[in-house]
Amino acid sequence: MAFEGVARRVLRELDRSGEQELIMVDSLRNSTTFRPYCLVGRKRPSSWFWRPRYTCLNLSITDILEPGAPEPALQPSGHCKLHFSNSMDVGSKVELDALGQGRIAGGAAVVGSSSVSMEVHTLRVEHGTWEALQQERRLRQPEHKVLQQLRRRRDNLFVVTEVVQTQKEVEITSTQKQEGWGKFALPGAKGLQGEGQGHRSDRKTVTIPAGSTLAFQVAQLVIGSDWEIDFFPDKKQRSFRPPEEARREPPQPTLRVLYESTNTWRGFPSQAEGAAEEGAAFTEDLQGLRAEMVTWSQGLVCLSGVRRQVLRAALGQLLRDAQALEATEAALEQGLRCGRLERQDGPMGAVLECLVLPSREVVQKLAVPVLYLLGALAVLSEGQQLLMAQALDTGALRGPLELVESILEQSEPWQEPRDVSLPPGLLEGGWEEGAPTWALLEACGLRLQRGAPQVCWEPQAQAQVCALYVSLALLAQLNQDPS
Repeated sequence: MAFEGVARRVLRELDRSGEQELIMVDSLRNSTTFRPYCLVGRKRPSSWFWRPRYTCLNLSITDILEPGAPEPALQPSGHCKLHFSNSMDVGSKVELDALGQGRIAGGAAVVGSSSVSMEVHTLRVEHGTWEALQQERRLRQPEHKVLQQLRRRRDNLFVVTEVVQTQKEVEITSTQKQEGWGKFALPGAKGLQGEGQGHRSDRKTVTIPAGSTLAFQVAQLVIGSDWEIDFFPDKKQRSFRPPEEARREPPQPTLRVLYESTNTWRGFPSQAEGAAEEGAAFTEDLQGLRAEMVTWSQGLVCLSGVRRQVLRAALGQLLRDAQALEATEAALEQGLRCGRLERQDGPMGAVLECLVLPSREVVQKLAVPVLYLLGALAVLSEGQQLLMAQALDTGALRGPLELVESILEQSEPWQEPRDVSLPPGLLEGGWEEGAPTWALLEACGLRLQRGAPQVCWEPQAQAQVCALYVSLALLAQLNQDPS
């Protein structure tokens, strides 16, 4: 979570306007994959409440073009030095003094701090460079296999045009010191009394290598008889232009799975892509999010006790392995497309086995809500996924769920920044830096205040907060024993 926190702070400093044009890299693991000229795919969201996700394809723009000169070199620009520091000081003291019965006193304190100094720069492919590349290089023939696969799936294709990188190696150091003391005095013939104290110190250092990407920007590639780049695509723009005869046919719907009372499913264009289907519209507010979640989650109540336990345990393991979580989501999505699921090993296999008949046919009323849950979990950062795994293990889901729901309710409409006061009754689990709920919300991009418990709502945090709400609600439902 240290990398995520640094990346988010850098974006806040660079994007003072709040337009959030840059896309944050969510983990140190992905910081080496996003580079200028690299190709990325965009996964359409299963809900219009969260944003599409970008996946690096491990290809450069030059890999799909005719052989020629290597990628044009880029000169770093926008150098800046940044320093961030945090401090935390939480303490409590208790004294009990009953007449004739003795005196007991004690206290505890947690003191913590973190600091990071870093230098970052921007690498940007200028418009003139793209124009020259278009004039000099044509699409490779025959077409690259990855393009053929994306065309068949009707997925969109993008290229990285700009990145913000660390200029030098960065060390993030955090320390935390816990202290406690107590003493007592009891009256009587022996006059018993005593006191004690203890402390514990923790120090963590995380290193981010030089050249790590913290954020990036993309433009859409449009592939026809040749290629072009669209820096300002609209929601209806498609990367692959169909032939004339195909344009007259109705477009195939994207795979956003709709579970209906008839136990059938069908794909329909996501509203996030600009197309709504009659009878499937949800208002973009908390009421709409609740309605959408109820629609997709009906199958969870149908899980037997054994399947529920297996699924819960497997999800706990997947939340500790972000790559396995993404692979499970992709396998289940493909299984819903073709109606069958192949056997898999490990926690992925355990999840899929809960959703098939002995013939390997997908049980759609079970698979659809699980796919929706996997989609919500995948929106969360890796640090949040680890915290969700811990909450699933301990069963501590209901408290964070109620707090997130209260924040979403008070911050409507979500398009404007505002201060949201937190109900004291929902803060019994602790409200200080490092507490699980604090960390879950901070990782969404919200600014938190400890003194007067508040959350500073940020419109760009909506997608992740909504995904967090759905994840907590469905995992809490899964954690209940079936009646």
